[in-house]
Amino acid sequence: MKYWKTILIGLVIIITIGAFYIQAAMANDTELSFRIETINGNEEEIENVTLNIAYKNGDIHRWLDISKDGTTDTMNQSFIETLINANTYGTSIFQKFIKEHRNFMRGKELNPTYYFEDEERLIYTNISNDERVIQGIPLTLKIHILDKKTNKQSSFKINTPVQASYNGMNVNDVYAEDGKIKIFVTGFLTNGGEELRIYTVDENKKELEHDSIIAKEEPEEGMISSIRIFNDSEIIQTENYYLYMVEKYKDQRGDHVSAEPEQISSQVYLYSNITNQVEEWTVPVELKPYIDMMVIHENDIFIPVPSDTGLELNRYNIEKEQWESPENFSFTNPASEEDEPFFQLKNGKLYIVNHVSDGHSIFIGDLRTGESLYEGKIIGENNENLGPNFELYINQLYKNL
Repeated sequence: MKYWKTILIGLVIIITIGAFYIQAAMANDTELSFRIETINGNEEEIENVTLNIAYKNGDIHRWLDISKDGTTDTMNQSFIETLINANTYGTSIFQKFIKEHRNFMRGKELNPTYYFEDEERLIYTNISNDERVIQGIPLTLKIHILDKKTNKQSSFKINTPVQASYNGMNVNDVYAEDGKIKIFVTGFLTNGGEELRIYTVDENKKELEHDSIIAKEEPEEGMISSIRIFNDSEIIQTENYYLYMVEKYKDQRGDHVSAEPEQISSQVYLYSNITNQVEEWTVPVELKPYIDMMVIHENDIFIPVPSDTGLELNRYNIEKEQWESPENFSFTNPASEEDEPFFQLKNGKLYIVNHVSDGHSIFIGDLRTGESLYEGKIIGENNENLGPNFELYINQLYKNL
């Protein structure tokens, strides 16, 4: 009897956990099924393309992967599958890495911003103190390198004093060229500001060569500042340029104002990995209203502008330092002005998903020619389970290898 309290507590824990899993199973018991159906164009364009989508119907929320072959409910995946998708938003590149380089991938975080890959190597970097960091204490940079031809691995660590105190640090990207490895990090200062910092490592000497700041926003009374990066976080190959914007807003949180924050200033910057230089980049006045959709792809900056018939894609060539003639793409317009299309550039192609009057449309176009390559729709296959007022939110588009 002296153990009755322990036994009772154990039973309560077991019953609570059991009830949780029973409720979770009941919530996931409703099968949701969608697929991508071709309307016109080359169906090969949608081959291996998957949309990671949030389904919402009242209090029901589900994460789904939708392709032309059907639907995968990511909430009903195995532990390993869930782990991969939770960290990579469904990208399949890590499935390939784990299959081909299992030993190298063991124990590493599955976040694309930590990796760099070219034909010869796969590089993984991380920082040990990625949460609260105190100025003056050592920051450890971890670097692991795999030679894909010989399958040999090497690794080393570099300790460097932290130059400021942070509430957190995020690795944004890794770049490697000519024996130099650059680790791009956003630091969230404890006093409320932000920094965009580059740690440049000499791969041969295994030592830190430079610790430089390319953007810094100190907090100001009554102001909120942020640094927004426009590069695609899923790209792990060489990127010659980084595009980012420093913004300042009037802090209205204490005024109980529900309106959008009032922007005080914004400036766009372009960093070159080739020259290690930062330049201010000016957005034309007529394109500023569409700056939130701006993306950088290879050596071009694209700003899309919705039109009555589809979309005008404005392109600035960084190396030529000039605007090229815009490409116009025709496709089904959104159901309302409030519905912004999901917009993504991959492998020289434009992918757009629109919320239209009778569902969601998918459009694929050639970035260089403006040619329409594919049009399709997301089709619900079991409408009785979907509910009359369900909503779909596009999170990510990825293409399996």
